[in-house]
This record gives sequence, C-alpha cells and structure tokens, in this order.
Amino acid sequence: MKGILAPRYERNYKTISVEDQKKLADSTIAIVGCGGLGGTMAEEFARLGVGRLILVDGDTIDETNLNRQLFSTEYNIGAKKVEAARQRLQAVNSSVELTLIDDWFNQDNAADIFSGANLVCDALDSIQRRIDLEQSCHRLNKPLVYAGIAGWFGMLGVSLPGDYSVLKVFKDGMENDRGMEKIWGNPAFTPWVMSSLAAAESVKIIVGREPALRNSWLQADLLYMEFETFKISK
Repeated sequence: MKGILAPRYERNYKTISVEDQKKLADSTIAIVGCGGLGGTMAEEFARLGVGRLILVDGDTIDETNLNRQLFSTEYNIGAKKVEAARQRLQAVNSSVELTLIDDWFNQDNAADIFSGANLVCDALDSIQRRIDLEQSCHRLNKPLVYAGIAGWFGMLGVSLPGDYSVLKVFKDGMENDRGMEKIWGNPAFTPWVMSSLAAAESVKIIVGREPALRNSWLQADLLYMEFETFKISK
C-alpha cells in the first residue's frame, strides 16, 4: 500500500478512495494512438497512478503536431511518438510501467498488443480502424472508451463487450471516412477536453463504477459550450 499512499496521490483521495487508487495501480490501460487525444489521455493516466500503460502508435512527430500534441516539442520533431511518450511519462511518473508498440493496430496483432489490458482507449482518426478496434475488443472481452475530435467539436462513448456502439454510431459515415479533423482542423483545446472526459469514464470502469456513456455518446460543441448525450438503440 505504500506506493499508493505517496504524497503525489493525496489530492486524488477526496474523489478516488485508497481502495480505488490500488485498483488503478493494479490496472493496465492500452491507448491506440498517441497524438492529440491519446497523448493527453496517457499523461492523465500516469498522473492518476495507473500501473501500466500500453501505448500503440507507429507514427513520428512532425511540425504540424506542435499545436496540440502533448509529447511533441520543437526539439523532438522526427522522433517516434512512442519514444517521445516514454521520455515525457517517465519524467511525470517513473513508477508507471510503459509498454511501447511502435506499430499500427490491426485485427491480426490485437491479441498480442492488448495482452493484459483491463481497458482499451480509442484515440484513432479513421472510422474503419475504430470499427476494427471495437471488433477486436469484443473478441478479446475488453471494454473500450472511444473519442473523436474535429474543430470545435468532440464526441465520446463507451463500448463494453457485445455492445458494438462504435459500429452503430459510425456505420453511416463509412463512405466519408476522410478524417473530419483533417477537414475542420484540430486546435489544442478540443482533444485536451475530450481526453479528460475519456479519462474520467475510464477511471469509472477500472474502479468498478458504472460508466455514464454506455449505450450512448456525448457530443460536445466547444464553440457554443453545448454538451448533449444521445442514446444508442439496442
């Protein structure tokens, strides 16, 4: 219990109990994508005290990432995103175990990538890859938290094994799977807000609380500060 009672976690305890802190310390969360969404999720989980993070991204940092991606700096352009994640997260919380996958997720490597994970977070920007990820999580009996961003707008949901919420939400957009953030842009505030909301839902799942967004999704409009939840038909 000594590690979870460290002063670094004292400010968690009015919200997260000591027993919940232990559950976080004993948990493994996989994040698919280490960009604007995934990188911020990873740092929040590290600061919260999640014991192990599996980070999956085969990309490198470029100058266009500097406006929003937490792991990108002017000094590491060209570096692998997972290596930039290692440097940042070790400086934030050296007790977190990091498993870095410098590769792209696909259904063939999912079982190996997500081995030991209690939860998977989707920080992808392709509808087909999101659906593939949900199918893999269903097959492997892993809960999934998924988030998306574009311009002023964000969305967030939870898909437990068998729900197929991602498929239900995104299937009608398959013909226009061009990546809406590439069309509408991606300022820093949108992924950072949605990452924090995703982290909150993830913590609930890890500690055994009911997630608010199962069989529904949250839509956020940061231009007009409007948040609305939509039910997904079963």
